[in-house]
Amino acid sequence: MIKYRDKHKYAELVLELERTGHGFSAEGITALDEIRSNYATQVADDNTHQTDVTLEVGVTPRTITIKGIFPEDSSPMIGSCWDIVSDPTKWFPIGWPEQGWIHRRSADPAIPGDEPVVDAFPRLQTQTPANSVDLETLRQVTEPGRYERGSCYYEQGSVTGIEFVDDSLQATVQGSRPYEVQVTLSEGSYVSGQCSCPDDTVPCKHIVAAVLASGDIEAVGDGQSVDALLEEAAAKEL
Repeated sequence: MIKYRDKHKYAELVLELERTGHGFSAEGITALDEIRSNYATQVADDNTHQTDVTLEVGVTPRTITIKGIFPEDSSPMIGSCWDIVSDPTKWFPIGWPEQGWIHRRSADPAIPGDEPVVDAFPRLQTQTPANSVDLETLRQVTEPGRYERGSCYYEQGSVTGIEFVDDSLQATVQGSRPYEVQVTLSEGSYVSGQCSCPDDTVPCKHIVAAVLASGDIEAVGDGQSVDALLEEAAAKEL
């Protein structure tokens, strides 16, 4: 997929392999960077072009963004990039999560790893929100489309690294890249949340996924404050 984004004077192209279970290989990234470099050379002598032409690779190489393009040049750039984005020889398997195994980037990325996906992402083992989660309140405060996408993220096991202390939940949600989520709950009901994703609407789909996953683990504290727990804990427990 290639997304076009108009940024006033300049535009950017977002190249995605998000739903294929693959990322761009080193060869693919090099080929896309060559397109970027050629375009940068093309506009170097144009005094009206006053920004850098950059290529940014996501935390996992599923998403690449090329920035600093004149909008009128976007069509030929999309055509050039599509030859790379649509070429499976420029991909390598990551295995998230459909293929069952996590693949490791290495000198030979075609060799799969040996870590089962359910071990790396335990949410794949249950996929059903616990009864302790107040789904009705969450639905009421969430735009329907975001709720459905967040529910899909939860069911796919995209919520990892969950820490739940008292009513404070922190988690990582794997979208096009990992996003950090912080949520405040009250007896299983959503109160407020923050997410590192670019979506300004709260709750976003990542917050929804984290709230749905909150019922999968038992909160530390059982109504006690962290300070009280530290005071009561034995040295061995600490």
